Amino acid sequence: MIRTATTSRERILTAGFTLFGRYGFRRTSMEDIASEAGLSRAALYLQFRNKEEIFRELAADLHEGALSQAEAALGTQDSLPERLRSAVEAKTLRMIDIGHHSPHGSELMDEKNRLCGDLAIDSEKRFQRMLTRAFKRADEGPEIDLRASGLSASEAAELFARAVDGLKSAEIATDTYRKRVASFAKLFVAGLS
Repeated sequence: MIRTATTSRERILTAGFTLFGRYGFRRTSMEDIASEAGLSRAALYLQFRNKEEIFRELAADLHEGALSQAEAALGTQDSLPERLRSAVEAKTLRMIDIGHHSPHGSELMDEKNRLCGDLAIDSEKRFQRMLTRAFKRADEGPEIDLRASGLSASEAAELFARAVDGLKSAEIATDTYRKRVASFAKLFVAGLS
């Protein structure tokens, strides 16, 4: 019984993700999601009260996956600029791709901000804590010298995260964004060396 509930829940989330991308949030109904998932509306409502709840769970899953990948990237033996680049890409590229590949990308981003702003804030705080740990480790080795820069690890993490956030824009191509992130990570680390 528990496995069926999980399977139904996964099917609902997959259906919601597909339909939100295809039709946008406003034009997707609970009936559409039930049909796409191959479930009755009653079965759908046993799992989720409304499409806002489905959307929030999808957003939470995306944030968790992105943070998990970012943490793995920061834990590699690559150079600090490469670890930072990989972590930023892990945290942001999936969201950027969703916005770019759906004709309803701007609507989905608006809904994400409206329904899931708290998730995004929490995700950003967690990412900055990961960056703080990465800068502390790099400072303990030969990669950077935080004392010479006058920054603490947490200050460097906040500055880096806020600056990288400014590299995103709705119009930017993914390849261009990736090049900017890589260049900025190199420049930032060079400034801390």
